Amino acid sequence: MKTFRIRILATVAMVGWALPTLAQQLPELTAGTATGANTSAKFFGGVSADNGASFGNSFDFDTPLDIIGSIQVEESHVNTVGNLYIVAQLGEQLLFRDATGNYLEWDMNLATLQAASPDKTLASNEPLTVVDDLPLGPAGAAGLTLSVFMAYDTIAAPGELFYSGAPIAVSIGTAPPAEPASLTIYTQSISAQIVQPRCVVCHLSGGVAGGTPLLYVRSTAADFLTTNYNIIVNYIKNVPNGSNLILSKPQGQAHSGGVQLQSGSTDFQNLSDFVNAVLAE
Repeated sequence: MKTFRIRILATVAMVGWALPTLAQQLPELTAGTATGANTSAKFFGGVSADNGASFGNSFDFDTPLDIIGSIQVEESHVNTVGNLYIVAQLGEQLLFRDATGNYLEWDMNLATLQAASPDKTLASNEPLTVVDDLPLGPAGAAGLTLSVFMAYDTIAAPGELFYSGAPIAVSIGTAPPAEPASLTIYTQSISAQIVQPRCVVCHLSGGVAGGTPLLYVRSTAADFLTTNYNIIVNYIKNVPNGSNLILSKPQGQAHSGGVQLQSGSTDFQNLSDFVNAVLAE
């Protein structure tokens, strides 16, 4: 049998955590049995990003989540010995949690299903915590739906399985687009170090270089960093020979503003790295 050590599940699923008064707040799920018999057992579960104040079924990639559930066993099953089960479907993988916390591939055969909490004396309410304050996107569920089913059995009803007919289900958003490398370099090494103290003085509307195609805005303007980044990127990509000019002119070559950057300096190297990053994107 294949073992799956899926990060979002393998180490955080717990059984039996105290959840005071939470069963009354959790959304109720449908209940079913393996034989189709009626049951008075009830199943509750939900996904929360605010410690149980509210529940939802769709969250962003990096939102920390709690997945919690509760089984209200049939009255005649209280204080009998039974097993608690957790079954999870992630994408197309169907898994069950064993007693050691591993998630194993399941073939939907009840004979191979292992208990997450075996041979326990059943209480009237059995709380379960599947995920505790964990962002599911970075943990492996980005762009997928995670469905969690709960179940129990008891020696009081041999051969029967009581389960949540509907899962605790949550859809996780995809990862946000990565920031371009050029924007990172510009933010960390170009804007405050080069553009604002050396370029904006002349290269702005009404300035000495106001007639050139490279015009920035001052730091007092709203979103100045993004605006100036887009301006310099456009210059590098669209002005003829722009990538060379943006490097040669600050060195004083055909530049009425004189030398602003010395070849070999850290600032010049950062500007060169920035230009290369823009051209590579």
